[in-house]
Amino acid sequence: MTSFPQTSAPFPSSPADAPVTSVRDSSQLVATLPYLLGFHPTESLVVLGLVPSSTGRLCVGPCARIDLPPVGTPAATLWDAVHGRMARHSRHLVVVGYVPGSGDRDDPASAWGCELLDEILVLAGRADVEVVDAVVVGATGWWSLLAPDSACRPSRLQPLPDPSQVEAVADLVLAGSAPFADRDAALARVRAAPEDDRCRDVRDALAGGGRPPRAAAGEQSGWAHVGPGLDAWARLLGWAQASEHAPAMASQDEWSAQDLAAAVTVIQDKAVRDAVLAWSAPGMIPAALLPHELRDRCLRALGRPVRWGSADRERREVLQERLLLVARVVPPEHAAGVLTIAGVVAWSLGDHMIAAAALRRALAVEPGHTMARLVLPAVERLAVYSEVIGHGRDDRDARGGQAGRAAHDVQHRHDVQHRHDAQRPHDAQHRHDADHRGAHGAGPMG
Repeated sequence: MTSFPQTSAPFPSSPADAPVTSVRDSSQLVATLPYLLGFHPTESLVVLGLVPSSTGRLCVGPCARIDLPPVGTPAATLWDAVHGRMARHSRHLVVVGYVPGSGDRDDPASAWGCELLDEILVLAGRADVEVVDAVVVGATGWWSLLAPDSACRPSRLQPLPDPSQVEAVADLVLAGSAPFADRDAALARVRAAPEDDRCRDVRDALAGGGRPPRAAAGEQSGWAHVGPGLDAWARLLGWAQASEHAPAMASQDEWSAQDLAAAVTVIQDKAVRDAVLAWSAPGMIPAALLPHELRDRCLRALGRPVRWGSADRERREVLQERLLLVARVVPPEHAAGVLTIAGVVAWSLGDHMIAAAALRRALAVEPGHTMARLVLPAVERLAVYSEVIGHGRDDRDARGGQAGRAAHDVQHRHDVQHRHDAQRPHDAQHRHDADHRGAHGAGPMG
């Protein structure tokens, strides 16, 4: 069993307001991983980057997951996909292979996965990357390729500890983590649900003139026309009668087709979308860059903007789920704006998998969506929201302020890369997740 020094440092790849916990060894790490990822991985390679904390101890940074390839695929293909994402973040890794079968090297169902991990260890050594531990997980337990007796197959797999007895798991459960059965179940929250009756009703409302009136391009007569759409957002997000800290959680079954139609229509105006995004994601759009009257109308409808910090983390988590629900039940061709806002909120929470999935679906609907195209490359690079945006410390910053400079810098990089990005199929990803729902600061050395 490989043991790790404990630390309470949060994940560097996670928001600074993330809950923090720690584990003692590889067995606890494996028991904790589903709560960090947000789902129970199967037939996957999970790689965790370790970086020094402020105390000098290693803690978990970014996490990447990729499907195990078909038998016979060169290990270099898998290693290149993972190392390309992790190299800029860490030179110290923990590698966990979830293999079919029991996990025993002599099990034919597990043998290919074990051989793949062996080859990855060789490739990591050639790349001057230290693998702190390499763990095989099967149906009946786990074992470490780097255990003292790893030259011989262990006499038996080590049983995984009972998650209820692992302190890190308890910490994550208390923080609200409840893993889905698998990755597909987790991603179902991002997929369209055209079979939902509300989807048909919203399409009828949109076709029947259920949209709020829109001002002509360049009209300067005010923003009164966006009021009904913003009021609809307040009802959909549960903030219509919300207290400052506890949003009213009206059932989604109470959502009306008229509200859904008004909400998706009003954010077709980019200025309104940016105002809702500024309200939802601290620092993403400096408020000083928005039209004053529009900003005031947004505040009157939605109330206090979401803030950076642990006090508002639960509020942002609720907001993410509400946005994803809206995106599921509106006609798919009208979902790009909602998906983009949901993706940014997920990114601010450190949930790279959901953020990337939402942004890719937005681009599948609307390939030229500027904000989705701007944000997705940063999410795919495992960029930390607070480092790119500047912690969202002051939503009053003007263009010269910290958040304004960050947004400007990201926009500049996006413009430089625009022609190259336009050639990339955003959905042709080999099912690779730059995913860490676990903005929880937990893990080996975490």
